[in-house]
Amino acid sequence: MSGGWLRPLGYLGFVLAGAFLLSGIVAGVYGEYRELPFFLIPGLCAIVAGVVTVFRSPAADLSPRDAMAFAALVYLLFSLVGALPFLGVSGFLRGWFEALSGITTTGLSLYTPEELPRSLLFFRSLLQWIGGAGILLLSLALFLPPGRTALSLYAAEYGQENIFGNVRLVARRVGEVYLGLTALGFLGFWGAGMSPFGAACHILSTLSTGGFSIYSDSIGHYSSGVTQGIVALFMLFGATSFPLFWLLVRGKAKALLSEPQVFLLLGGALVMGFLLWPAMGGPRGIFQAVSALSTTGFATTPTQSLSPAAKGLVILGMVMGGAGGSTAGGLKLFRVMALWALIIWSFRRVVLPKEAEIPFRLGRHIFPAEEVLEYGAYALLYSVALLGGSLVIAAHGYRFGDSLFEAASALGTVGLSVGITSATAPIGVKLVLMALMWMGRLEIIPVLLFLRRLGGRA
Repeated sequence: MSGGWLRPLGYLGFVLAGAFLLSGIVAGVYGEYRELPFFLIPGLCAIVAGVVTVFRSPAADLSPRDAMAFAALVYLLFSLVGALPFLGVSGFLRGWFEALSGITTTGLSLYTPEELPRSLLFFRSLLQWIGGAGILLLSLALFLPPGRTALSLYAAEYGQENIFGNVRLVARRVGEVYLGLTALGFLGFWGAGMSPFGAACHILSTLSTGGFSIYSDSIGHYSSGVTQGIVALFMLFGATSFPLFWLLVRGKAKALLSEPQVFLLLGGALVMGFLLWPAMGGPRGIFQAVSALSTTGFATTPTQSLSPAAKGLVILGMVMGGAGGSTAGGLKLFRVMALWALIIWSFRRVVLPKEAEIPFRLGRHIFPAEEVLEYGAYALLYSVALLGGSLVIAAHGYRFGDSLFEAASALGTVGLSVGITSATAPIGVKLVLMALMWMGRLEIIPVLLFLRRLGGRA
């Protein structure tokens, strides 16, 4: 492990401790004293480890490449330590799968929610909320001092866009938006008929586009159209770039309304929803389209019951994903736009003279050639990971179409399942789904850089 990673890890320990201790409070409130040690002991150990590491480790700057590898390590460590509270109800691998699914905001589960203690239900939803905000982003806003390391970690977690200039300022602004939407969503869910506990768990996993529910039938448990509509609205919020919301708060509504990814997200959800309308018996089709495109993974109808054509549409939505700078997974809509601009460019290249200069244009937006090349390479890498994961799952005896659905759900950090993900699934299937979730949350390249570092190559 790089010496420059130790101090940032110490600060991250405080975030992990907060998740444990808050869940411990929930265990105490509901009288789940058997679960208390599984939260309090790791929480206190995380605080001690954080203090020792922060004050005993020398400060060191991280390069952008080191920061990306560090981000991969952070999500892996959070999932490993996050598995500890589940030891009270199952073995380690099952708990690790759940914790990794939580921190990567995926939502695939090996448990029946009704059989879990309330503290564990809250804990896994809180993991999704932390993973959605970005572990590193939370640390930047709360603990990490400004400097080159902060800039590198911000870029590794949230991309290069920085609309405020100062990375700690943008982290705090995004955090304020995230907290504000969480509070608003809690009140909306509670007012729509959810219990306070249900509203808390569901808003944590909705805004993070995570998808964990406290019920086996997910949001389908609530038959109210109003409840499902409010949940769909906050799924859309989670799939929208959070820095844009701060501009909206400041009265700059045009910045949000003129963002092409917002139109693509809303338009795509409506078109896909109406295509799913016959298969899902009405408005549930729109809900499922929003769930797939936002990569949340909530459901109102069992996914296994969908027709092959409907499953294909859902796969398309899961692969596309939400907007950049949001909690959504998938390819992300800005890459989809660039790839579509590349297709238009290719067609125009054939029909126009060779000497014509043709930009990569989609509507009014022109993409630099370097960006198109980068996005195309990532789409190819994403496709290889998706196909490879699908083939490994299919090799365990599952139909390829179902294997493709499950792999797309894991890599897109969605959480919808056709039944492959279960406690009885082969260990090989569980491990490949875990690898896809890890890669999907970090957009693959940081994981490859981490594995390269792990192999002793700089």
